[in-house]
Amino acid sequence: MNPKNNNKVIIVSNRLPVKIERKEDGLVISPSEGGLATGLGSIYNAGNNIWVGWPGIIPQDEAEKAFITEELRALNLVPVFLTEEEILGYYEGFSNEVLWPICHYSPSYAVYDTDNWNTYVQVNEKFGQIVREYIDSEDTVWIHDYQLMLLPNVLRKQYEKLSIGYFQHIPFPPDEVFRSIPWRNELLLGILGADLTAFHTFNDAQHFLDACTHILNIPIRNNYLQIRGRSAYVEVYPMGIDFDKFNNLSKDAGVKERALEIKSYFKQRKIILSIDRLDYSKGIIQRIVAFEELLKNYPELRDQVVLYMLVVPSRDKVKQYKRLRDEIDRRVGNINSVYGSTDWTPIAYFYNSYPVEELSALYVAADVCLITSIRDGMNLVSKEYIASKEETSGVLVLSELAGASKELIDAVHVNPNSVDQISHALHFALHMSEEEKLNRMKANFDLVKKFNIHHWVEIFFARMKEIKIQQRKEFARKIQPENNDAISAGYHSAQKRIFFLDYDGTLIGFHNEADKATPTEEVYELLDTLKSDPNNTVVIISGRPHQTLEKWFGDRGYTLVGEHGVWKKLPGEEWRSKSNLSDRWKPSVKRIMNKIANRTAGSSVEEKEYSMAWHYRKVQSGLGRLRAQELMDSLRYLIPHHGLQLLYGDKVIEVKNSEVNKGKAASGLVEKLQPDFIFAMGDDATDEDMFHELPAEAVSVKVGSKKSAAKYYVDSQQDAIQLLHSIAGLVQKKS
Repeated sequence: MNPKNNNKVIIVSNRLPVKIERKEDGLVISPSEGGLATGLGSIYNAGNNIWVGWPGIIPQDEAEKAFITEELRALNLVPVFLTEEEILGYYEGFSNEVLWPICHYSPSYAVYDTDNWNTYVQVNEKFGQIVREYIDSEDTVWIHDYQLMLLPNVLRKQYEKLSIGYFQHIPFPPDEVFRSIPWRNELLLGILGADLTAFHTFNDAQHFLDACTHILNIPIRNNYLQIRGRSAYVEVYPMGIDFDKFNNLSKDAGVKERALEIKSYFKQRKIILSIDRLDYSKGIIQRIVAFEELLKNYPELRDQVVLYMLVVPSRDKVKQYKRLRDEIDRRVGNINSVYGSTDWTPIAYFYNSYPVEELSALYVAADVCLITSIRDGMNLVSKEYIASKEETSGVLVLSELAGASKELIDAVHVNPNSVDQISHALHFALHMSEEEKLNRMKANFDLVKKFNIHHWVEIFFARMKEIKIQQRKEFARKIQPENNDAISAGYHSAQKRIFFLDYDGTLIGFHNEADKATPTEEVYELLDTLKSDPNNTVVIISGRPHQTLEKWFGDRGYTLVGEHGVWKKLPGEEWRSKSNLSDRWKPSVKRIMNKIANRTAGSSVEEKEYSMAWHYRKVQSGLGRLRAQELMDSLRYLIPHHGLQLLYGDKVIEVKNSEVNKGKAASGLVEKLQPDFIFAMGDDATDEDMFHELPAEAVSVKVGSKKSAAKYYVDSQQDAIQLLHSIAGLVQKKS
């Protein structure tokens, strides 16, 4: 991506894409060879773009800090220096003792330490402070991974219109697992500061959306959520690799020669390759056990096959990782002593890091690549292996619980917890025909080639651009100070004014118990102020029964409209109902609604004179959505036969006569009174009829930023009250 003008891209991750080593003659800085560094190189190396992150070293003094800062500046890199205490609390502590195990479905490993959480918050704020030093409002910030879950919202608080993306490289667990984190709300709200949040798999994205709706009670709208008036999108973008790098390496003469040396060293035996970082999520023990099962069940393979197991050092000072390494050592030693001979070692085990050229040679030499992750966000080793097999045959045996399995469907998939299944899959892979090997590898090869790291970056930024365009359109509808000025001018120039105000969700917030949502003194004062000008007509237009509206507002001189227009009361008059309405449909609808209510704890049926409503505000959210859809499907066949309207509101499904709606009620009053200033505000689907029917010059306001026919919107019910306060101020100023 090449941002136009002076707009820049700021990449933020826990680590910068460099290695800094302290040598005898000083600090040596070298570039990282990681996949993310490769993919984002074309961005942070361009123009005035930058990458912000921890440089991986603690400076000994201010001079060393200044040297690192200056050297990195030339590489478009900006360091965030962390203290040893911050690294222990934020990274080793909260990130890797809470977020890593929870996101890898291992809650028993989680350690909930409040001090570590406080340090995590502090370091995310520290990253935010550094980013803010370089930020302009038109920039794009792309934040990477679980160490910085709070950072999107840290930045959003100060920059409302800033383009912010967040990518999670590890899995996201089901909401019931994520819920166990004491600070789950803060983490979810932190991520939701981003405009676009992306994951490797559809399951991860759905788990995140479920967490937002079940824990934060934010409704899902397809693949986005409304958060403080802003659409936050959640997408699936599986990360690719630098295909050309690994493909070209596999054809390099030196790499090919090294691959032949490896084959020769193992005397042309079949090589099963596994490469992992030391971690309990990688299924290393299960892999070793499965290989032993292979040797037990298929004795003819003894002396014919080698498991080349490379484990890259990681956190081996942490107790559970040290235990894992000890267990690996014990099991490998046992298998080699039981099954091995002077001429054959079944498992060639290396606890080390290799340069990329050596990895490439291993990929070329390997007959099978075995990946048995218990849980993995993506697993790029599988893709690197495929990119290296254009000229040599091979088989990928891949855990179905690794993110890559969702793309690489032509691999041999295994359940990583089934050692029998892994063992049989290895036997199948070792005896697979050359034709099947080629067909499977070709399909995977083409996919990895197309969906490479550069493609991943390109589509992420393209989607970010689309989202910001959409948000700008939405933001243009939000009530701004200039809109208030226009409303004020229209109000003052008018001789006769009418205000159509919905009740629930507009004048008053929602309550789980509908009867408790009574008007507050603030609401009465606002309405009385509006009505105090004799040129103003205040209309409470609601789906509530007319008896309820009478109890709350009957003696206050407002015009009242109940049941969406069935009932109407003008000041000083009695209630009148619309004539010739049929209610013969009610028993059928009531029976269906009661059936659903009897199966759904927390739901209830409300019967009005000419409408029926099923409420599910107190039902667990996932079940509520499911039952609501079931109810609508059951009701749809009745609708056309009885002239009914089916409305899907905020945690309510309502059925009413189609010839009655707020739009017709409002337009009737407009026709009668002939006002020259019309103001309408509501939050529900029923208010859309009103917005549609009113004249084009009407000031219509939606409470909440859902798609609407209204000209404007405010974020919340509290903002609706604030807007009415500003209009009431016009009345008071005039008087």
